[in-house]
Amino acid sequence: MLATVRVQEKGQVTIPSDIRKKLRLKKGDLVTITMREHDVIIQPVKIAVQEALSHLERSLAQRGYKLDDLLAACQRVGGERAARNFDLSEADKAALYNALQLQAQQALETIRLQSEAAGLDRLSDEEIDTEIQVARHAAAGPDRT
Repeated sequence: MLATVRVQEKGQVTIPSDIRKKLRLKKGDLVTITMREHDVIIQPVKIAVQEALSHLERSLAQRGYKLDDLLAACQRVGGERAARNFDLSEADKAALYNALQLQAQQALETIRLQSEAAGLDRLSDEEIDTEIQVARHAAAGPDRT
């Protein structure tokens, strides 16, 4: 599908509606922008994560490793040590870090949208402190007051 769009003053472009529909993009969705030698690729974060993890999974399988084991090791010992333990190439390590970073950005965006929907983004610092104190008091239980 070919579409021509105009770059606006601040570098913004509008993704045509038929492309947004095909990619199931809606307001607030995150996309990645990858620059190659002579072009740019825009894709939903979900697809970029899947592609990075699929590449990594194939590479690991060739050496008898499983992606789930690598991801669990990242949580247990950290990414750098896990990358060494699984003997990741620089390209594989970059794919791992990109996928993890994109997943983290996606999670933060989900939290942001949920807090906006619940009205939590309008709390003052004082109200937040009060909520923290109430939660701490509740967590301590009746015997620890």
